[in-house]
Amino acid sequence: MGERYGCSCILEIGDDRIMVDCGPGTTYKMARMGMSPTQVNSVFLTHHHSDHIVDFPCFALLRFDLDPGDLPPLRVFGPPPTVEFVDRLFGKDGAFLPDIVARREHHISHHGHVGRGGTLPRPGMKVDVSDISSGAVVDGEGWKATAVQVPHVEPYLTELAYRIDTNNGSVLFLCDGADCPDLRPLARGVDTFVTGLSMRNFKENEEDASHPIRGVSADISEVVDIANEAGISRVVVIHCGSPHSEEVVGRLRRGYHGNGYSGCIVCPDELTTVEI
Repeated sequence: MGERYGCSCILEIGDDRIMVDCGPGTTYKMARMGMSPTQVNSVFLTHHHSDHIVDFPCFALLRFDLDPGDLPPLRVFGPPPTVEFVDRLFGKDGAFLPDIVARREHHISHHGHVGRGGTLPRPGMKVDVSDISSGAVVDGEGWKATAVQVPHVEPYLTELAYRIDTNNGSVLFLCDGADCPDLRPLARGVDTFVTGLSMRNFKENEEDASHPIRGVSADISEVVDIANEAGISRVVVIHCGSPHSEEVVGRLRRGYHGNGYSGCIVCPDELTTVEI
């Protein structure tokens, strides 16, 4: 859509970087921003639609290849089947196992590895992967992530929203899912709300209220309600940005029946940095 392509966010907390989803082109876009996969030690997957996970093999393999030997295991969290997904890529029968073995064992790979400052023997693929569910809490260096299940395309895929609390602020990621009662307590007091958005308005228009996307992805009225009820000062809209940014902002401001959102609204293009 316009200048937008794929879905991935990276949250920088001191020297640590957390990735939320790894959609098409993520690794390439990191390179354009001067970021290396070796700088990311934790990945949170919201759900297993391909536009949120398809670049994960590229990202993880490059991190492995650039590992001089002292990187910690890449921690990967997500709803089932995250463990199965990663195992099918990098496990003992994984699709990329021949590549991993070749890079660990062949002398030309040793040459390149040592030339980049690595030591022998080359480390293997270091991934610590977990299936998590609603209510799970993950701790990191200076941050804490809390997961809650939200509606999306059940029973085929499970989606999690994540609240990440840091010493400098908090961020709620609702990447594709819809509103639900369990999400509201998680949103309370959050500083920044990162969300996908359907351009429908379920509480304003009868036609929108009967649309099949209701209950699948958040609409204008749901985003307004979540942000206003929780006292969120900034909404960052992904999955529906350029070239519709002005329309998105206008619809969120108008809201429904005179109930709109008056806080900061950001509709970022690719490679955009937002301070928390």
